[in-house]
Amino acid sequence: MGEIEFLSDRKPTIAGINIGGTNTTVVGGLEDGTIVSRWTSRTPVDDGELLIAQVVDAARQVAPTARKIGIAVGGPLNVRRGQITEAVHLPGLHGMRLRDRIADATGLAVGLHHDAAACALAEWRWGANAGVDGIAYLTCGTGFGCGLVLSGKVRYALDGRSPEIGHVRFREEGPAIFGKPGCYEGYASANALGLLLSYRRPKEFPIATPVQVIDEVRRNNPDAKWALTENERAVGTACAMLADLLALDCIVLGTLATYLGDPWVSRVRDYFRDETLDVNADACVIRAAMSDVQDKSALAAACDADEQKAWRKK
Repeated sequence: MGEIEFLSDRKPTIAGINIGGTNTTVVGGLEDGTIVSRWTSRTPVDDGELLIAQVVDAARQVAPTARKIGIAVGGPLNVRRGQITEAVHLPGLHGMRLRDRIADATGLAVGLHHDAAACALAEWRWGANAGVDGIAYLTCGTGFGCGLVLSGKVRYALDGRSPEIGHVRFREEGPAIFGKPGCYEGYASANALGLLLSYRRPKEFPIATPVQVIDEVRRNNPDAKWALTENERAVGTACAMLADLLALDCIVLGTLATYLGDPWVSRVRDYFRDETLDVNADACVIRAAMSDVQDKSALAAACDADEQKAWRKK
């Protein structure tokens, strides 16, 4: 069981549960995005019942005065049903109607969002470009997910499906993800750095990691530099496609922007401008995510709990 960190003596009014394939975090906070308490622990990925018991207990400890709870979790999922539909990274939750289970266990209103959508919502509520009409969040992490908030609403299909960009083809050739060589997830995710180096030099680097790629870049390895450049180009091109298609005001970049910093973001912007109509390039901000966006994402989901009450039990 994880340790609880209290960051303020203010009483939390909402709680957030962020379920990842490695760690799960539960936070207590306020509806202005302030985090006042935090618990984190390894995710029991194969045991959904244990996971639910842990997060419910943690929520009671970190936010005993909370009036509603938010959940941010990776998909694929049916958001309207609050159900995990394909839990490759969380097999213990496969098929589970997670929103109903947490609501029944706590007696509170519960909001649930796809993790990328929850991050987009947190950025729209509390980020540097809060309140803009169109904002996208690209995870740039283990996978390459996309969350969209358009005119103040998270974008889902009528049947609860989330937007997907990782499977879209970027190149004719490349690492095969989703059984599809050359898709964006094989080029634009953080994991893609290692996949690209292994794809280019399979004998020398049969199972390369992102950290290994960055180390090789610092050693001036030309193949590692190629992998990093292809990654930056792919992210920039994905941003261009979204900005032109949806006339976005802001695109926020996740994990890689945090770990590789301004130089990486700057090169992504350059590729973005190369591919985008000038009017959209001038209007759309490309930037790194808030440092605590993951924690705030679940609080952002909590803010939608009352609206999602109507989706329960359907």
